Amino acid sequence: MARTGDTALKTTMRSLAVRKYCQPSGYEVLELPVPTITKPDDVLIRVHAAGIMTGDTQMANGMFRFVAKRDFPYPISIAGAGTILAVGPAVPATLTPGTPVYGTYFEHGLFPPPCPGFASDYTVVPAAYLLPKPPNITFEEAAALAGTVLTAYQCVCRYLALTGQDPDSGDTATLAGKTVFIPAALSACGSAFVQVVKHVYGAERVISTVSTGKMPLVAELLPERTVDLLLDYQTQSVVQEVGRGQVDFVLNTQWDMVGTFPLVEPEKGAVVSIASVPGEETVRAILGDSKMPFVWLLLWAVRAVQWYYNWRLRGTNVKQEFLSGNMGDREGLERTGEWIAAGKIKAVMTVVDLDDIEAVRRECGKVAAGKGGLGKLVIRLV
Repeated sequence: MARTGDTALKTTMRSLAVRKYCQPSGYEVLELPVPTITKPDDVLIRVHAAGIMTGDTQMANGMFRFVAKRDFPYPISIAGAGTILAVGPAVPATLTPGTPVYGTYFEHGLFPPPCPGFASDYTVVPAAYLLPKPPNITFEEAAALAGTVLTAYQCVCRYLALTGQDPDSGDTATLAGKTVFIPAALSACGSAFVQVVKHVYGAERVISTVSTGKMPLVAELLPERTVDLLLDYQTQSVVQEVGRGQVDFVLNTQWDMVGTFPLVEPEKGAVVSIASVPGEETVRAILGDSKMPFVWLLLWAVRAVQWYYNWRLRGTNVKQEFLSGNMGDREGLERTGEWIAAGKIKAVMTVVDLDDIEAVRRECGKVAAGKGGLGKLVIRLV
């Protein structure tokens, strides 16, 4: 039997959802049934704020419909923050009714589990994906940081492994003496990534980009001395300004990963990307025993793209790898939760209310397009 608080639940709730695959202009606030606890490790949450990622909009528009079929209405958002209302019998004692929590529920970006629909009044999430919310941050800030800080940590660990360093060295791992390039300093991921490499791992030089209109906002929205060289990608050539071979580590957040290759130090540099085509080994690991039709065609396409990447890197020893992020990494989740609680990472976000559906559609459209947004989009429910 679930352990519950004193709050009486409704039978229906507001939920940002789609009735069919569509762009953000088709998003609606629907009345859906309140989810219930069905597994021993389930946690029922009254959601206060939900984060919207590019992947949320991609799932809603059917980008992965051939490999991950969705039922409709389909609720949106895999990340958020709220207050626990009830827990299953196997949930640890650190998570009890009344506890504020935050988290992100997916394992691999290509084939996430059924969407928890954080942009709803209530959601059910396995306890392993949640952390208690620190009292020094708001629900909106927690929703903005959920998932992105852990992904940054995993990217740094992968870079260390690719370059022959020990990613398991815990608090002694460092990027001291390294130059790191991360595009889009004020994007949802980029704003967290630049802070992690600078203020947690101590990178010597962090280089990033923004559009012309956002240049003055970087000093305002990010902690002091986060970005050492800020470039306007609309008027400046990153390669010309930085120089070829001057970057040790590219942590790529944009689809033009190949455009960053000239920056990388040719003998010992590496690129870890969250926005590129994964390698065959990664795809096979994600697919597992999937019976998806035409797997051979997908693997052929992946091999072809990897061949192209390697051709573009010919004559160098540069390593490149895609990383989708894994929110089931409990050790990493707890470590990055400590950074957030200590105030090492500041949330950069745009907040809109669920009841303002036109604002929700407009801002989700920016997320889907990858243009015009500012930080993580957060939808406030309470």
